[in-house]
Amino acid sequence: MDEKDIKLISLLVEDSRKTLHELANELGLSVSSIHKRIRKLEKDVIERYTVILNPEKFNQITAFLLVSVSEPKKLLESLNSIPEVVELYQTFGNFNFLLKIRGGGIEEISEITNRISSMEGVLMVECIVATKRIKETAWKPEVVK
Repeated sequence: MDEKDIKLISLLVEDSRKTLHELANELGLSVSSIHKRIRKLEKDVIERYTVILNPEKFNQITAFLLVSVSEPKKLLESLNSIPEVVELYQTFGNFNFLLKIRGGGIEEISEITNRISSMEGVLMVECIVATKRIKETAWKPEVVK
């Protein structure tokens, strides 16, 4: 992966709807070169294309759960299968997992938290409810200048 690939990734993260022609113009490459680079990046580093929605427009609130378990490997599949879990990370420290969940209100967040707390092997769950979303973006690699 070279500097042009990194710049191409950054452009796609900012707006994945840009045409091959627009990307080629911005990077000073041919359309066929951009197409080849994108296909290679799709095999190696691009997992999927998506949109970022405003959860407030769907009356959704966000919460983060810190989860401590006795056997992380046993619970990973169960946690991963919960539809309200939109992000799941394995962590170091007192907690094994960090979950980002979305629900239609405090009651739903509480129900999800209770469901996870009652899973066999769960030792502790700490819930942090976000009161306002200030920033949510897709990560992109830094372009070397």
